[in-house]
Amino acid sequence: MSGRTLVKICGVRDRAAAEVAADAGADFVGVVLVRGSPRFVDPVVAADLALAIADAGAMPVAVLRLPLDVETKKALDAFPILQFHGIEEPADLERFVTGGAPWEVWKGLHFSPDSVADWLASGRAARLVVDGPEAGSGQAFDHAAFGALPDAARARCLLAGGLDAANVTQAIRVARPAGVDVSSGVERARGVKDHALIRAFVDAVRGA
Repeated sequence: MSGRTLVKICGVRDRAAAEVAADAGADFVGVVLVRGSPRFVDPVVAADLALAIADAGAMPVAVLRLPLDVETKKALDAFPILQFHGIEEPADLERFVTGGAPWEVWKGLHFSPDSVADWLASGRAARLVVDGPEAGSGQAFDHAAFGALPDAARARCLLAGGLDAANVTQAIRVARPAGVDVSSGVERARGVKDHALIRAFVDAVRGA
């Protein structure tokens, strides 16, 4: 598989970090609407942030977990992409992908070849964000096993979990994903993005 590796900077909580990510060359910027997360953004603020991300030239992604409360549902109109990162099953996401639903739906999941194959075959996720054993923990997994997936599967996956500017080049070479997703690896404290680390990460991906 060849071509430009996609980059998603996830867990952005403010306009300044979003603009830095877009200016650095990130394709996607994720906003977490999961209450209790250290990267949670209030839904009203999240809707405004999504517009700022789009204006800066990146694609905003709402990171979600079912069930959704009323405020979160209202914010979804500002996002073209919804990424579910809970224990959802394909049937749970049917309402977000059928009947003229306006979103592209992604699913975050812990890596296993069977789970990747099952979700891609389900028709309920355009892309998968394949993470380590605990989402947002910064823990990596077996990139060589991911790299052994069929080309068609890897072409629809973003690699996540434990990535940073120091290791993402090697991760891309081993795993050969369509893209990479980083959150804790570009933070100076939990939930606080570091602008220099964001730029360094994107530069490392582009140099891979």
